[in-house]
Amino acid sequence: GITGVGADEMTTYTYWCLEKGYARWTGPDDGSEERARRAEGWIKVMRLDALAGLAVCVLCTLSFYVIGAAVLHPQGLVPEGNEMITTLSRIYTDTMGPWAEYLFLVGAVAVLFSTLIGSTASVPRLWTNTLGLLGVVDWTDVRARTRTIRILTWCLPLVWTAFFLWVQSPVLMVQIGGIGGGVFLLAVVVAVWRLRHTGVPARFRTNPWLTGALVVSSAAILCVGVYGVLETVGVVTE
Repeated sequence: GITGVGADEMTTYTYWCLEKGYARWTGPDDGSEERARRAEGWIKVMRLDALAGLAVCVLCTLSFYVIGAAVLHPQGLVPEGNEMITTLSRIYTDTMGPWAEYLFLVGAVAVLFSTLIGSTASVPRLWTNTLGLLGVVDWTDVRARTRTIRILTWCLPLVWTAFFLWVQSPVLMVQIGGIGGGVFLLAVVVAVWRLRHTGVPARFRTNPWLTGALVVSSAAILCVGVYGVLETVGVVTE
């Protein structure tokens, strides 16, 4: 789950929708049928976004897992320390030849750089919104909100860089992020159920099939999240 769409992406997607104008094109809630139909149309767009993201996430994660299990596990190769990228490149070099390492590195740079761009754009908005909820920043003041986002956009990457230079272990940082993400994901599940019953009119709530899927996924997230955290800290073992 760490390699795909996690709690961070689920949360920051809301800011992306706002800045892409989903809510703007829906219009204020004036109680009219026309506005309700526009809202339903944009909800369908968001569901398509979610399904497309889920499909890409599942396909890529399963492919990477299967290839890694088939190539790295039999050789006892474990990505760790600063050799993580080099070890992962063995997935390709051991099957395609040494030349594939350069192809892998190009792909790794593209993937990691796109992640950096996405995080640099989304995390400052998440923290600015959090500061607004805490009363530190006036979220409704566009100028104050924009100024805070710009400040955090410059400062947070420097903090991330300093943290990496201090820890110097990408795998450990992924594990730390995984624990934080697991806890955060549980909070997201709670928030989804609360908002579904308090912030969504009955007309826009999902059908019984999607409600059932939400129940199953919530239970799965709860079980896997708790197990993942316990396994990471060494309480349970394979």
